[in-house]
Amino acid sequence: MNDRTFRLDFLIAVAAVLISALTAGTLFYQTRVIGDEFAATIWPYLSVGTTYDSGGETIEVTNDGVGPALVRSAQLYVDGRKVRAWNDYIKALARDPELRILFLRAQAAIQRGSAGHATITMSSIGPSSTLHPDESRTLLKISLPFSVPLRAMVKHAVALDLCYCSLNGSCWMLHAVLGQINSDPAPVSHCADRAAIQSNTAPVTLPTALPAR
Repeated sequence: MNDRTFRLDFLIAVAAVLISALTAGTLFYQTRVIGDEFAATIWPYLSVGTTYDSGGETIEVTNDGVGPALVRSAQLYVDGRKVRAWNDYIKALARDPELRILFLRAQAAIQRGSAGHATITMSSIGPSSTLHPDESRTLLKISLPFSVPLRAMVKHAVALDLCYCSLNGSCWMLHAVLGQINSDPAPVSHCADRAAIQSNTAPVTLPTALPAR
């Protein structure tokens, strides 16, 4: 009798452990599902777009996701070299022999009063920058009062690395090469760097003949 009672108690204990384990597994799964559903409601998705036309170019970053994108790091590369500011890209354009000839011709037109000025607008981005859902930010806009061959504008390779996070701490790295179809942002554990792409504090209006150095 005692053996039978012991076996019954043992079976009940095993059943209780199994039920507890099943309950814990169910709760864990439900918690994970709820967490995934919450993450989906705050998921940011950054993309970089470039528009070229005969009078210049525009570079924009857009949050196509449903949650705010908290930018932790931003890096700019011009012709494969890491630079700090959009001014470095402007200098690369100004040093280009083909563009420099156009700039000099336009300067003569400005002096004759038959042309306007080149307007360059820059915006910084980096740690503490936030892009809300459906928000677009113009990072660089070059407007020239003369026609520029497309090949001259795209010959200088420009790339951006943007590392950003969502409100729940999930992070992604976007590597965008201007003028190309880029891959989706890649998930990362965290944003290691805290770099920023600098700009002037206000829009800049420069003479069409940009400095050669």
